[in-house]
This record gives sequence, C-alpha cells and structure tokens, in this order.
Amino acid sequence: MESVELTTGLVLVCTFLLSLLCLRTWVGRRRRPDKLPPSPPGLPFLGNLLSLSPREPHLQLTAWRRRYGDVFSLRMGPQDVVVVNGCAAVREALVMKGAHFSDRPALFLTEATFARKGIIMRKYGDAWKSFRRFGLSSLRHFGMGKKTLEPSIQCECRRLCQSFQDMNGRPFDASRFLQIGVGNVINTIAIGRRFETDDQEYEEELKRVDVTCKLFLQAQILNFYPTLRYVPGLRGMFNKWKECEVRFLRRYQMILDHHKKTFDPSEIRDVIDMCLLELHRSESFMKEDNILYIVSDFIAAGTETTATTLSWALLYLALNPAWQRKVQEELDAVVGSDEIPAYSRREELPYTEATILESQRIRTTVPLSVPHCTSSPTSLQGYDIPAHTQVWVNLWSVHMDPAYWPHPDTFDPGRFLDGSGRVKVPEAFMPFSTGRRICLGEQLAKMELFLFLTSLLQQFTFKLPEGAPEPDMSGEIGVTLQPKPYKLEAIPRKASL
Repeated sequence: MESVELTTGLVLVCTFLLSLLCLRTWVGRRRRPDKLPPSPPGLPFLGNLLSLSPREPHLQLTAWRRRYGDVFSLRMGPQDVVVVNGCAAVREALVMKGAHFSDRPALFLTEATFARKGIIMRKYGDAWKSFRRFGLSSLRHFGMGKKTLEPSIQCECRRLCQSFQDMNGRPFDASRFLQIGVGNVINTIAIGRRFETDDQEYEEELKRVDVTCKLFLQAQILNFYPTLRYVPGLRGMFNKWKECEVRFLRRYQMILDHHKKTFDPSEIRDVIDMCLLELHRSESFMKEDNILYIVSDFIAAGTETTATTLSWALLYLALNPAWQRKVQEELDAVVGSDEIPAYSRREELPYTEATILESQRIRTTVPLSVPHCTSSPTSLQGYDIPAHTQVWVNLWSVHMDPAYWPHPDTFDPGRFLDGSGRVKVPEAFMPFSTGRRICLGEQLAKMELFLFLTSLLQQFTFKLPEGAPEPDMSGEIGVTLQPKPYKLEAIPRKASL
C-alpha cells in the first residue's frame, strides 16, 4: 500500500513539475522580442539543448553561423542564448557596446560553488571595477609587464628543461610538466609557493582541475535546468563538481589561515597578502571570503590556458619540423645556445613570435570565451537583445574565419609576418578575448609563452615517436580546448643544459 502511495505521489510531483516547465517555456516564448536573432529549429520544451554537442560545441556553433549569420540565438530549455560570431560582431558587442555586453550570467554551476565572489564571474558594475583594478595592481606589483618578474619565470623554464632532459629522449606526455612549470609562476605570485614535479598533493590538485574543466561542459544542462541535478548520472556529475570545488577552497583556506598568522604589512609576499592589506583598510571593498575566490581565479586562469597553448605549440612544431628548424635557427643566430632567452629580445625573433601567435589562433584555448550577459536592453547587428540575456562569444569562429585567415586549418605562422619579415597582428586575433572583460593576465601570459617556448626550443628538438599514429588534432573541450593525450620525444640539441 505504501509503495502504491509513494508511486502515486511521485507521478503527481513529476506531473506538476512538467506542467510548471511547460508553462514557463510557453510564457518565456511569448515574451521573446520580435527582432530576436534567428535560431535553429529545436524540440518542444528543450529547444536546442540536445542538438548542441558537448564534445565539439564550437564546431557546431560555427557551422550554424554559416547558415544563420554572425548573430543567432539558441533556445536552451527555458532560456534564450545569443551566440556572437565573427570579428565584426564580436567587436561591436564587446568593444563598441561593452557597457551592455560585459555582465556575467548567474550560472547554476558557479552559483552553487564560487558564488561570484571572485573577479572572473562577478557581475559587471562598480564592485567588479574595484576588484579588477585590484587584480591588475596586484599582478603589476609582482612584476607583470616588467623585467622584475622575468628571473622567476626563467627559473621555472630551467627546471622544466631539466625535467625534459631527464626523459633521455624517451617518449613522454609533456602536458603535466607544462602545467607544473606554468602553474608555479602564478602560484608563487598568488600564494607564495611553488611545487616540485613529484609533489603528490599538487598532482592531485591538477587532476581535480582536469576533472572540473571536463565536468563544467558535460554538466552544462544543469545551468538551464538545475532541478535535473537530482537525476541519476547528472547527480553524480554535480556532486563530483561540487566536491572538487570544496577541496580547492579547503586547501586555499588553510593557506589563507597561515598567511593571517604570519601577515606583516611591511613585507607583502604574494596576492593573499595584498588582499589582507586591502582588507585592513578602512572602507575597503574586500571581504575575507573574497580572498579564496580571487586566489582561485588567479591560479585557475593563470595555469590552464597558458599550459594548454604551450602543449598545442609543441605538438604543431613536432608535426611541422621545417618550421621548428626555422625558429631554432633564429634562436641560434640571435640568442645563441648559452644565453638565457630574454623577453626583451622578442622583436628580434619574429619567427618565434609568429609561432606563438599561430598556436594561439589555430587552437583557441577558450573557444567560447567566458559567458557574457546583457545588463540592459540593447541591439546587435540589427537584432534586439533583451536585458539579462546570456551571450556566448564564439572566438573559434573569429580565428577560423577564411575571410581573415586563408586555409585556417593549416598551421602557418608566416601569416603573422609582413613582407619585410616583421610581426603583424590582424584585428581578427583575440585569444584573450577583447573589450572590458579582456583577460586580466594577458601580459603575464605573453611573457610566459615566449620564455617557456624559447627555452624549450633552444635546448630541444621535438618529434613524434617513430611509428606513432597521426595525432587527433580536434582536441578535448572542457573549460579549455586541450590536445588529446599524446607523447613527444625531446631530443637534446647539446650535450648538457
């Protein structure tokens, strides 16, 4: 009897929830403006949720661009999402109309964990401006854009080269070494710590980063239908996502507690100390719980994207040995084999610089950028966009547009060189996004990419193992677009480092 009553109750609850969903969807459709951008056909109630591949969303959106234009909309369950493609539309939205398109949506997955207390997902407004200014001043305090930071990065470059040397020419997966090398730069700035390649605690943290990145896209449906987190399968994904985030915050809380005990306002060691200094200022915008999220933003954004770009660069150079030799010959002529590459020499190394730029273009590490949101009613390319509409910026469509990049699927660093061999950067190049929400650490990332890649190519020639299958260049997408696992051989170019 109890079983029958329970079943009946569940049926009634499900019927009630489905009715609410239908009503919400119907009401939402009635409120849609007449001049909303066109959209692909979708299913009742679900819209385009099931037609957007979680494995290759950037490719699907770029294909839809060819059919529906630079600005189109998707019906993601009860919500409309506007997708912006191509250089002109992206610049109109983020630069010319940045005041309208610079907000962040209230995504369930981020609200359930980070609660928008950091910088990246914070709502656009005066508070965000204060936190962004603080973030920039903190990075500059520790040397971003200055020569004072260079020795610290060069030190990590030497350690990375030694790790590669220890492989003795054997095939190996370079991605974890790159994550640790790049991660140590931002960890030193943010929390005053660096980690060795055999540090098990840090290895576990990097694994959690990998899991979190993949889960974010796989569980995307929860951002539109949060109640589905109780459904088996999705419930497991959500719990795993939340567990990873809780562990991150628990670790940063321990580090923050230690900093509070040892804080000396006359000796600022890292970003946490900068936060504590700001916290103690009268009428400060900073609260103690902001610190954990700011540190998390710095480390997550400052590790994954740069390490991923380097991983793609090494893979493309291994597949293009002639271009790899050009870069090495340039390095030999300008820097030599014994001098440590310096960032100030980059204008003398156009082939090297062009290689970095092409690696960023051909495999945009964050192909859909971070989601934007309109803060007020606006228009784009002649379409009406309501306030509080989620906006996806398809940077992949910008970087793979044949109108700007002939044969966009071909790795060709020469496209970034003019007739006299100098580096030229077209307007359709925006690996750090553009506008008011442009990446906070752009200057740091540029310095890291240059110093790490020049150090590696000065010391090693990279090749695929003999007999290895042709690598799959489509990549794996989570928050970033990473290469699928591959192995390289790092052949030393001289007897010792």
